Formats: sequence, structure tokens, C-alpha cells
Amino acid sequence: MTTPQSLHHALLRPCILHILRAAGYHTTRPSVLDTLTDLAARYMLMLAQTTANHAALNHTEPELALEISITDVRMAMQDCGALAPENLLEEQEFNGQEDLRGVEGFIEWAMGAGNHEIRRVALEGPEGAKEDYLTALKKKHSAADEESRYNGTVLGRPTEPRAVKVEGSDITSLKEWAERLRKPPAPTSVQTSSSRRQSSALSSLGDEVMLDMDF
Repeated sequence: MTTPQSLHHALLRPCILHILRAAGYHTTRPSVLDTLTDLAARYMLMLAQTTANHAALNHTEPELALEISITDVRMAMQDCGALAPENLLEEQEFNGQEDLRGVEGFIEWAMGAGNHEIRRVALEGPEGAKEDYLTALKKKHSAADEESRYNGTVLGRPTEPRAVKVEGSDITSLKEWAERLRKPPAPTSVQTSSSRRQSSALSSLGDEVMLDMDF
């Protein structure tokens, strides 16, 4: 049985091959390809986790807790070293000018000739091609060309989210449970009347003992 890790690794390998081909490499060893694929997967996982962490810190409202903004992605890219070079935040504040060299360099690469060549190789066709390798492969191996057969899988469209009921609680969904976790706990009232009475009683007892003692 194919595991999700092996399936995702197999789907990522052609992307790495296209990048290598666009860079001028036409042959490679399987071990080298697997290593580069694993490195790319680990980096994308780190980037996704860092983005989710920034989103959780930047969006404290329950309705925005599951949303990710472009600011979260940019901060994650800065932490993962994708936007470089860049001065330290303290140095930028001291100079009174934001350092945009990393962002401008990334935009220049995304819109430049290098990324254009990667897209051309990935589309495997003349200028203006619309289909990537995965779409062409699905059509090649599907006689009826049914897109619905891939719905709900990593190769197709995601299915409609369904509410998951939490058993044994008054909470009706995971979203409500997450919102309740983010709310601060209600303050608990501390009953101090009895302890105060006991303390005062002990204090008075101590006074009486001190008065009865003969020094």
C-alpha cells in the first residue's frame, strides 16, 4: 500500500526534475534526485509550519485564526532565509528605512528569465501552453477524462468541509472547540471568609496565651 509520504515524494520528483532541466542538467543519479526532493519537501514543510505559527500569533480574533495573510508568508520567508539579503530589524528602525532588497530580489526572480524557463519546461509545450505535467498525465491515463474520480484526493479538488461532532460535550464542532480554547478562562472566586475567621481566632488565642504567660 502506498503511504502518503511516498506519494507526495513521487509527485514532487518531476518538479525537481523540471527545475534541474531548466538549470541545464539533463542527467542525474536517482539517489541525488531523491536527496534534492527530500530537501525541497523539508524546506516547504518548514516554510508552511513557520507561516502557520506567524498566523496564530498575528491573528488573535477567532474569526481570523484560520486565515493566512501575505504578511504571515513574508515573515515566514524571512525566517527561513528565502528573502535575503536584509538588514536587522533594529538597524532598519535606526535608519528609519525598511530594507526591501530581499523582497525585490524574490520578485525579480519570480518574474525573471530563470523562473520563466522553469515554467516553460514544466508546461512541456510551446509558448502559451496551459497544462502542466500532472494534468497531462491524468488525461493520458484516464480514458473517460473524469475529474470527479480525483475529488477528495491530493490529485483533485478538495471536498466540501464537513462538520465533525465532538462527542461527550456540549460543543458541536471543532471550530467551536478551537474558539473556546482561545478564550481566557473565567476567573474563579476564592472563598476566604472561613480562612480569615480561622486566622483571627488563632490570632486571638495567641494573644490570650501571651497575656496569661508570666515572664
